[in-house]
Amino acid sequence: MDYRPKACIKCGILNEKNNTKIINYGWRFTNVKLPRSGERDVKVRLKKRYFKCLECGSYFLAQTSLTTRNHTLSRNTELSCLEKLTETVSMHHIATKLNISSTTVLRILHSYGNSVKPHYNWLPAVINMDEIKSTRDAKGAMSFVFMDGMKRQFTDILESRTIEDLTKYFKRYTKSARDRVQIIITDMNYTYPKLVETVFPNAIVITDRFHIVNNVVVGFNQTRIRIMKKFAPSNIKYKALKRYWKLLLKPNGKLDISVYRNFTNIHGLNTENSVVETLLGFNKELNHAYEALQAVMSSVRLRDNSRLRIVLDPSQEYPEEMEKHLASLRTNQSFIENALRYKYSNGPLEGTNNKLKVLKRVAYGFKSFLNFRLRIHLMFSVKKVPSRKAARH
Repeated sequence: MDYRPKACIKCGILNEKNNTKIINYGWRFTNVKLPRSGERDVKVRLKKRYFKCLECGSYFLAQTSLTTRNHTLSRNTELSCLEKLTETVSMHHIATKLNISSTTVLRILHSYGNSVKPHYNWLPAVINMDEIKSTRDAKGAMSFVFMDGMKRQFTDILESRTIEDLTKYFKRYTKSARDRVQIIITDMNYTYPKLVETVFPNAIVITDRFHIVNNVVVGFNQTRIRIMKKFAPSNIKYKALKRYWKLLLKPNGKLDISVYRNFTNIHGLNTENSVVETLLGFNKELNHAYEALQAVMSSVRLRDNSRLRIVLDPSQEYPEEMEKHLASLRTNQSFIENALRYKYSNGPLEGTNNKLKVLKRVAYGFKSFLNFRLRIHLMFSVKKVPSRKAARH
């Protein structure tokens, strides 16, 4: 590789034709790594001209667009590395596939860091909030994750989920950006609704519908297990309650009432509906807990706030386990009614969290929160170009 340089890259002196300031000073050899081809490593042995500047006495090599200056790794390899970092694979796997070191993969990952900067003058109108287990060096045991609820796009992940840290973080945004937030969607966590008081004055809180139903399901299962253990393990009632617990959690409107068949530990031919009636006949507490469970499930399914208010009425007497979980629903009743009034849910963020857990498992965990955060932003920010075959379909 040889050419006539226009100027010295150190002092900037121009290399004019009548007054040559830069002279040829021999050759240097470099090995440039290219992306692998056919499972084989590819290298280019490049002979580059070595120059000397007579003005400042400095030396420099001829530059090529194949690599970044002072690098021996081709730009295509770096781009391939960035693309593979968007996949749920370990850095060691990427290094092996591209024939580079894990340290080089980490360096390329850090080169993306300057692109991961929040814009403090804008926030989405709908924000989904949740948490995920953090890394070893993080400030808190759980990290805070949030996303745009309208576009369903990942926004950012923070080291800690405490109210102090969240308030400090969101206070960095401009007041107009914070005033723009209208809806916050979260689980039953008591921390996030407090942000409405101090950070998002125009927002309302919506409790995710899945967590509403899951809350009473846990209470009902605890009640069923306590009642089941009153019988001996050899008792047919114990076996029936242990075997057919899924039928008790099924919406009663979806229970089959027409097909009769044999059910183990239940005498005679029965339908799903008659089996449930038999199980509920074992104990009055179980029957009462079942009515509360079905009432909450149907109110969420039908978006019926009036039915929900009836089942959450404190005058109702439920088993201890159910009462414990219904009390938490009463505490968040206004947020739950918002969930039945609006269509938004935390489903998109739960799916995102699942991808993050897969990434942590495949990567054998992350020690550095910075690396974990950069990998996440790469996964959700970099859009892959579809193949020609996929584009045709």
